[in-house]
Amino acid sequence: MLAPLGMSSTVMPVPTANGRGRLAGEFRRRAVQGYNADARPVGEPGNQQGVFNWPGTGQMYSSARDMAVFLAANLGVLPDERPLQEAMALAQQGVFTVSERFTQALAWQLVRNGDITFVDKNGGLSNTSTYIGMIPQKRLGIVILSNCGGEPATRIGRQIMLALARSNALVSDEGRQGD
Repeated sequence: MLAPLGMSSTVMPVPTANGRGRLAGEFRRRAVQGYNADARPVGEPGNQQGVFNWPGTGQMYSSARDMAVFLAANLGVLPDERPLQEAMALAQQGVFTVSERFTQALAWQLVRNGDITFVDKNGGLSNTSTYIGMIPQKRLGIVILSNCGGEPATRIGRQIMLALARSNALVSDEGRQGD
């Protein structure tokens, strides 16, 4: 998925002998300092945080540009990569209904708020808070990358998208401003 989308700034730390990952030098230099909810530094920039010592269970690192490309691809607005687009659409399909408002998909969660359905995923550890979400029927999405743990990124992202979705300023499918 990363190569077809040109997401060259998205990486997982390489596992070390102790099971913790370590970012390659070029990516570690670009990593930002993470902070906890009390604004105290957590580890060093690029230091992998996580609950488990299993490969692939810690942080992934990505740039804002790469996340924007990933979001656009999930909204179906990038050049034709049919197999990848089909896989992304499949990952957005609900597979387990948790409640009337919440359904778990393969890689996303579907959250209904009246007539609006958010397709989103949040994340974060002690030194990060993240959110990527979209309202596909409005072709609207947002990415929030915060270097501070404990921030309400999901609530903020949904509030912004809900306000935009209900705004008359959105561009329609025909490319004109809404009424």
